[in-house]
Amino acid sequence: MRSTRLAAVGATLAGALVLTACGGGSSGSAAGGDCRVKIGSVFSTTGAAAAFGIDGQNSIDMAVKDINAKGFTVAGKQCTFELKSADMASNPDNMARNAQDLITGFGAHYLIGGDMSPAIPPMVTAAERTGNVMALSVTTSMQNYVKPDKPFFKLSASDDKMVNNGYIPAVTKALPGIKRIAMLMNNDDTGRALADSYVPAFAQNGVEVTQKIFFDPASTDFAAVVNQIPRGSVDGIFIGYNGDGRAAAIMDAALDAGLTKNFITRGISALPGQQRADKIDNYAWLVLGADPAFPGTDKVKDFIARYAAEYKLDPAKVTWFPFTHYDYITMLAQAMEKAGTTDDVDKVAAALRGASYDGVVQVSFDPSGANTSPMGAGILSPTGGKVVTFGIS
Repeated sequence: MRSTRLAAVGATLAGALVLTACGGGSSGSAAGGDCRVKIGSVFSTTGAAAAFGIDGQNSIDMAVKDINAKGFTVAGKQCTFELKSADMASNPDNMARNAQDLITGFGAHYLIGGDMSPAIPPMVTAAERTGNVMALSVTTSMQNYVKPDKPFFKLSASDDKMVNNGYIPAVTKALPGIKRIAMLMNNDDTGRALADSYVPAFAQNGVEVTQKIFFDPASTDFAAVVNQIPRGSVDGIFIGYNGDGRAAAIMDAALDAGLTKNFITRGISALPGQQRADKIDNYAWLVLGADPAFPGTDKVKDFIARYAAEYKLDPAKVTWFPFTHYDYITMLAQAMEKAGTTDDVDKVAAALRGASYDGVVQVSFDPSGANTSPMGAGILSPTGGKVVTFGIS
């Protein structure tokens, strides 16, 4: 089925987001006076996950400003967004309270966010408990809740399509000298499940995973972890399902131990590789949407410049997180326009399925609600850096 092309509105988003109805009543229409859609965001703006969380929060703020400059029309009413945010503080245990406060206290019908996989179950539980609440997240574990009859959406493709059928083939083709790798993953349910799926994906592309090493997600010292890898036994280390700070610590420990200088990452930005460019041979990272390190279009370049200026940031330290969220607010607003409602979540969800939107980057869902947005593999090597784009089908 062909995707429904949505026209531009000009919004933004990222994080744990919540929208409340423009109009009251059971009709699901934007009835009575001005239409104000409340947005609540939950990001880790402090703690270990803050590098991504701050970009998530800022991109929502920027989206709200952008879309409010024009507004959008639902059932004949001019609508704008109102933003309320909460800090998950890099602790998934905070999500249940944050989400419930936004739903019952703020009156939200739409939740977006949770920048750590363990935060997604309590977010979805809060949405289901109340009912008529949509949940959206870029986080890996959100895929467990994406169903054709449920108002839950993942803001990137499933790991199977995104990594196993896209990223891993692209990286192994770009780095043909890497044939044996050690895989380092968080010791939790998501980390173990992902590792089990990545091993055969690497094997299908000619790369043997010689070791799977699982470590405590709270670890900060990785000397003992990398010392489990015999010197000379691998020509690459895969660091998956993690953040920049922990990936950087693993890389430093591996380099100090005299191990390989080739690193393949997943869930991590270009920064750890760029910051160690004089110490490593090759570095690969998964690009969702676009990457500030290697912007491929003028639209991306202009967005990075505007975003960095607005929030007084070093453009080189912006993560890819804004590109997995910013355009989805416009897409969501247009789904409300198409559905003719802001508070009938099932109707809005139906309008999102099969939709696509070309904003700063291209974002899309298939008719079942699965994310089909294109992405890429970033490759940093002695000859320079590039992003290899691949599609999702």
